[in-house]
Amino acid sequence: MSDSVTITLRELHCEAQSEEGGCEPYLFTSFYAVGADGSVKVTSPHHADVREAFANGVEAGATLPIPQEIGTCELPGGGSVGIVALVLDEDAGQVIAVDKAHEAFHRGIERQLNDGGKVDCETLLVEVKEAIAGTYEYSDLFKDQDDLLGIAVHPISGNGPFEVRLGTSDDDRFILRGDAN
Repeated sequence: MSDSVTITLRELHCEAQSEEGGCEPYLFTSFYAVGADGSVKVTSPHHADVREAFANGVEAGATLPIPQEIGTCELPGGGSVGIVALVLDEDAGQVIAVDKAHEAFHRGIERQLNDGGKVDCETLLVEVKEAIAGTYEYSDLFKDQDDLLGIAVHPISGNGPFEVRLGTSDDDRFILRGDAN
């Protein structure tokens, strides 16, 4: 890869809605670079900026544009780069719980990359769940599968368009699309 890589997220496409009447997606993203020397850089746009970009009642088939002020990141090249994305449904979530979830998401990615050079989604989800447990009466946010809409790690291997499927192979709820240059 070159001296730097620019990742631009373009859109979030809803393949399957999680509940009747649509969902209210939060999109957490972290862009990462691991240098050939093992140095780690993680950049995570603030979740509130991302949530306010999307309407309520998102239904299957909808494609949501991602504002470039929160969807573009330039990273150092010369090593590995990629994106980690998590989509959850707002429902009755309170700001403090979502703030704690976002902090745990960012810290978990950074720690995992520093410890072993890669991100394990299952471990990351446990850390996110633990961060919000007991913060308010709606602490079951992540126990109902409808609320966790998808998570994925996507390494960027070259220039051009990419898709990140957020869900399981049997239930791709969202597709995040972007470009790397």
